Amino acid sequence: MSHDPIETLRQALPDQLPPQRDLWPGIERQLDRPVTQPQSPWQRVASLMLPLLLGTLLGLGGGFWAGQSKEQDPQPMLAMLDVMASQHQAQVLAAQSRYLTISDRPAAPSEGERTLQQASKELLQALRQDPFNPALLELWLWVQQKELDLIHSQQQQQRRLQQL
Repeated sequence: MSHDPIETLRQALPDQLPPQRDLWPGIERQLDRPVTQPQSPWQRVASLMLPLLLGTLLGLGGGFWAGQSKEQDPQPMLAMLDVMASQHQAQVLAAQSRYLTISDRPAAPSEGERTLQQASKELLQALRQDPFNPALLELWLWVQQKELDLIHSQQQQQRRLQQL
């Protein structure tokens, strides 16, 4: 029977190696930290361009309202509202398509999404009646942003549930 030096060294090792310091406090801190997803380059570009686009539209709209007279034609403003509504719809569809797989998609929109969609539609109808109302426009844009925020937060919750 040959005597293997590696086998003797292996048998001399302890079964378990204790850590040099307590690791649980660091693990608990990591568990309490919110999960952040790395942003894709397109998300970074969109996050920079969206406020610029909205600021430009509001700035142009504000200048348009400041120079408004009673006989001014509302058609250009209505056209801008239609473009903004279609852009928002495209953003919602893009946000909803970011689900990881088909099975991740909810069967129907949540109650919060339906409420925000209905509020957005009603505000758009009110804006079509009074297209030069800056408070309505600001509220409509705020509701649209909250709808996108809700979609993103639901996706993050779905991802967290899948990780569990």
